[in-house]
Amino acid sequence: MLVRSTGALIIVMAWTSITLEAQDTALWYFGTYTKDVLVWDEASEEIVGRIEMGHDIPAAIVTNERKDRLYVRDATALYMELVDLKKNEVVDEFTLSQGNVNVRINSFAPHPSDEKAVMLVKRYTKLRDRYVVEGPFLLEYDLVNKTVSDTIPWPDGQERESLSFRYSPDGETLYMFTRDIIALDANSYEEIDRWQISTPIEPGLGRTSFGTASEPYDEEGVATSLFRMTDPAQNRRMMGIARVRLSEKEVDFYTLGESEPVGNFSLAPGGDKAYGLFTQIGEYEFWEFDLVNRRVSKRVPFAGRPRMSLAVSADGERLFVYNAGNTIDVYDSTTLEFVKQIVFDEDTTTEVVIPQTGNFTP
Repeated sequence: MLVRSTGALIIVMAWTSITLEAQDTALWYFGTYTKDVLVWDEASEEIVGRIEMGHDIPAAIVTNERKDRLYVRDATALYMELVDLKKNEVVDEFTLSQGNVNVRINSFAPHPSDEKAVMLVKRYTKLRDRYVVEGPFLLEYDLVNKTVSDTIPWPDGQERESLSFRYSPDGETLYMFTRDIIALDANSYEEIDRWQISTPIEPGLGRTSFGTASEPYDEEGVATSLFRMTDPAQNRRMMGIARVRLSEKEVDFYTLGESEPVGNFSLAPGGDKAYGLFTQIGEYEFWEFDLVNRRVSKRVPFAGRPRMSLAVSADGERLFVYNAGNTIDVYDSTTLEFVKQIVFDEDTTTEVVIPQTGNFTP
């Protein structure tokens, strides 16, 4: 089915598998409440490295496009450190703060060239009797010369306390995620396109909401996620699966039924399955999604925790439930039965997962 809507082209096509196949392992980079970033290998289920940061509590980690470096922000949001993953060590850092002026980095997206980045920041100036707070500001930062190189206009002229954005894989487009998805030229920051997701994508449907961040096993430029919309005829909130391609303004989607409190969607390697967590107070379930036959194939209760994240292993054989704390609960992805608990010495703050071909050798 091909759907064209005013102001945006939305193509709903036959569902195709656009995902990475199973890998040998994946490396997880965990921030902790110390100065260390832990390197955890899925295949051995062991800590295979520690990266000592220059500042306490690495609280946010962003990978670059080539997946060969990490940008790590500390808990104060004042410092950004650069980790070379070939060396597994910090090779650079920068801050926008100076003297009595602190600049906190709230959002960060590096250009695929690693020569510049876009940041959402706020400035705090300490005077004798008060603080002066200015911003937020959208800035272009020159990562080579370590200087602010441009100020970016606010989308639609509307200042925001928080904003998500990222570059296209080729670095030519900067996407801003507001009520609509706005595409800017990555050099001039002029609007070149707009995906009007604030309006229904088809007459008779309600406004949809779907994810635009790629899963570790999505192909480049693709994002698979749960999506939700309202059925205006029945006034029901509906839930389904969506696959989004930002550069083509395409979304493939299908509904599964009425919306349920399911989140932590995690795509399995190969694209045939995905998993999610049903979460209510005192009631937790694994949901297995059959993406080939477009249905929920399993619902299995398990002993959850108040705050959880979910990931599928690189070989597709295990599920990892983690956060908060210092443990990972391992489940068999076929039976959804508990296998073991992995315990770290430190509580973790954040993580990124990078699939690997070939077992990791520290």
